[in-house]
Amino acid sequence: MTATEPPEARYTQAEAYAPMEAAAAEAAAALPDFPGFASRTWHELPCTHGGAEDPGHVGVEISYMFAEPLWSDPLVREEYADALRGKWAEDGLDVHRDDSVTLATGRTDRNVEALREDGINLWYRVSGVVGLVVQSGCVRRSDPGEIEYVPPAGGIAPGSAGDLVGEYFPEGIPKDAADGEADYSSL
Repeated sequence: MTATEPPEARYTQAEAYAPMEAAAAEAAAALPDFPGFASRTWHELPCTHGGAEDPGHVGVEISYMFAEPLWSDPLVREEYADALRGKWAEDGLDVHRDDSVTLATGRTDRNVEALREDGINLWYRVSGVVGLVVQSGCVRRSDPGEIEYVPPAGGIAPGSAGDLVGEYFPEGIPKDAADGEADYSSL
C-alpha cells in the first residue's frame, strides 16, 4: 500500500448504509420521550488520501434532523446529548468528542461523537439545528445501481416527505421497502 492508498474499510459504500441506519435506529431507541425525527438525508463526501481527492472512495453521511420547533427544546438540546454520551460510553464506544460552547446569544451548542469498532462514527450535533449524523469514514465507492434502499429509522415513514433519499432512487422508492418498518435485528 502506498501513502496515497486508503486503509481498507470494513464496508463498501453500498454495504455501509444498512449498519449505519441500524446505528441510527439504536441511538433513537435510547432517547427518552423521543418525538421522532423530521427528516433523513444521505450524502456523499469526498475522501482525500495523500493530500489528493480519491475518486474511488467516498464518505457516506446519513443525517437525521429534528423538526425546527424542537431545536430550542432542552430535551433535544441537553438531555439527548447526555443520554447518548452515556449510552455510547456504556456500550464501550470511543467517545472521542464531547464539547459544548455557549455563544454570545446565550445558546449552548454541543457535540458528542463516538466511534464504533467497525469505523462508523456517531455524532449528536446540537447547534442552530439539532440531529444525529452517522458517518462511514472513507469507503470504496459503489456503482449507483448497487446501492439498495434502507428504510429510515426514528419515526420517518419510508418514501415520505421527510425521507429525502430520492436522488439515489430515480425510479422511486422501492414499493416493498416503503411498505414496512425498518428491521435491523439481523445486523
